[in-house]
Amino acid sequence: MLAQRILSGIVALLILTSVATASAAEPVKPARLLVVTVTTGFRHASINTAEPVLEELGRTSGLFHVDFLRMPPGRPPQPKAPKRAEGTSDDEWTGQQTAFKAEQETFKTADEGWQAGLREQFAKAFAPEALAHFDGLIFASTTGELPIPDIDAFLAWLKTGKAFIGFHAASDTLKKSDAYCDMIGGHFAGHPWNAGGEHGFVVHEPAHRLVAMFPQRFRMKDEIYQYDLRYKPENLRVLLSIDMPASTPKEPWHVPVAWVREYGQGRVFYTNFGHNDATWKDRLFKQHMQEGIAWALKRFDAPAAPNPDVQAAEYLRSVIAAAATATGKDADDLLAQADAKIAKDPAWALGLRPMLLEIRGQPPQARAEAYAKVLAELQK
Repeated sequence: MLAQRILSGIVALLILTSVATASAAEPVKPARLLVVTVTTGFRHASINTAEPVLEELGRTSGLFHVDFLRMPPGRPPQPKAPKRAEGTSDDEWTGQQTAFKAEQETFKTADEGWQAGLREQFAKAFAPEALAHFDGLIFASTTGELPIPDIDAFLAWLKTGKAFIGFHAASDTLKKSDAYCDMIGGHFAGHPWNAGGEHGFVVHEPAHRLVAMFPQRFRMKDEIYQYDLRYKPENLRVLLSIDMPASTPKEPWHVPVAWVREYGQGRVFYTNFGHNDATWKDRLFKQHMQEGIAWALKRFDAPAAPNPDVQAAEYLRSVIAAAATATGKDADDLLAQADAKIAKDPAWALGLRPMLLEIRGQPPQARAEAYAKVLAELQK
């Protein structure tokens, strides 16, 4: 009798072990993502590279499948405004301007049909029954006021546990919607760090899986955005920023480049990289976006709590770098003083944020007094 019980127990254990092993070995079903590459503003040439890279990344990693929401074909060409050539008479110039205005009216009439088709396309893609088939969305350098029929409903859908992944100009999209800006984290306010320049970057958490592939400090060519005053550091965990002391121009801004946030039950991953065609082919960037997409899809957990103290410290370093350039002082010495004070009191830099924000709204020639106030804080 005892032997039978022991044998039954062994059999049951083997069955449980077999089921657990089979369950553990069962592959996770790839997610389904809607990739939006529609632009109603500036269109990045790198979108043509981004689309196949994203498709290949999803397929080879087994992480996701993609459906694309692309620009509908057949948009009529927009007429170009004339430029007055040397030697053009007033009458000739008036005639050119009149002809251009007529071409514009013709374009507007023809374009309305295309715009109607675009609105219909978005109405179908963003209908609740259509979104129900997706685990999240990727905005790959979208720009302008996309005709999403109900932005609030879309954002509410994200909050139910979906993923939002934004690349580069996703933060130059839906400027009129404060709610969208709040979700993604920030909105475009210029890019003095242009595509042809090699800029410095700093990783704030080298062990964080979404940026662990990068050196703690590195240089890279890409166009990098700064963000308007709707940017809220208390909502975001910034993982990577411009290293202002190692970049040109030196502006008194904190310029975050990649961040994450929890959004209701959903997750948001944004990276500003992606302007240059070469960026999409870069091995480290591919790892960066794969990890970001996987995190947003909840394939693993990683810290996402906001880090305004880290952002404030980087903001202060940026202002000091700009102040040193403007005043001719030794930047390394000033930065070392700031780092020492931050190490002693991490909240110190956070308390300076209102003062730092004032500087960015001033023209360069009017910043001397503000820089002096910041540098005086180092001596206290």
